[in-house]
Amino acid sequence: MSTPAVKSDTATARRVTIFGPGLIGGSIALALRSRSPGTKISAWARNEEALHELSSRGLADSVSTDPAAAVEAADLVVLCTPVGSMEGLARSMTPGLSATAVITDAGSVKACVVDQLTPILGENYVGAHPMAGSERAGLGAAREDLFMGASCLVTPSLKSAQSALGKVRGFWQDLGCAVTIMSPVEHDRLVARLSHLPHALAYALINLVIDTLPEGSQQLAGGSFRDATRVAASNPELWTGILTSNGPEVAAALREMSKLLKAMATAIGDENPDSLLDFLKRARHHRNELSLPASERAA
Repeated sequence: MSTPAVKSDTATARRVTIFGPGLIGGSIALALRSRSPGTKISAWARNEEALHELSSRGLADSVSTDPAAAVEAADLVVLCTPVGSMEGLARSMTPGLSATAVITDAGSVKACVVDQLTPILGENYVGAHPMAGSERAGLGAAREDLFMGASCLVTPSLKSAQSALGKVRGFWQDLGCAVTIMSPVEHDRLVARLSHLPHALAYALINLVIDTLPEGSQQLAGGSFRDATRVAASNPELWTGILTSNGPEVAAALREMSKLLKAMATAIGDENPDSLLDFLKRARHHRNELSLPASERAA
């Protein structure tokens, strides 16, 4: 992981186009309206109803279901759609892009996305992943403060222009993010363990209870179970795409977790409280060192 000296373009883009006005795209629009009211916002979605809602709430100055039309005059484009749709959208938008428009995205997998989009968008594309979200989805879940204090991992390709990198870094900083720059491969290894694995384990824990306990037992659960499985309420189709797109790293993380769980089971089964205590103390120490983003502290 590295954070090279990159000059941030702290002047917010004059015209931003958002692809996908859901939780992330909608939160970007809300944050821009609050923090940069002079910025013109355009939006693209396949669903006319979603665009109407965005317009009716005053979160977009123009909307379109045509990717090329949506990016006309934009100086920054943000793809907030599922990663599987980004390549097709990149190809569709290129006829409307200006030569100086910078494109970024908010996808939670980076190596495959960067590999797909760089040949299409060239030096003006810089990948990114704001580490902010919710188990809720859609524009109704969007929050103006979603990015405040959150990390944003920016993943330029070898072809990304320094000017584009500076603009993307400045954009996410202006929304309240703390930016770290790393390679797409570094990103996918890190996020497999910080985000993708916790989601996979939450789904697995719910299914374990359903499969091994009497029907309805989950309704008896207390706060620890609800906290540990909160993200299992996330969209299964979306997370199927994320987990498979980062498949090798997620599978490796699951195998690593399996080894830890086996070691823990052995310590308990062998009645080795000292080993178990050391394991729990180490985890507690590092958990207490975590700092929460402002949006989570306020939730």
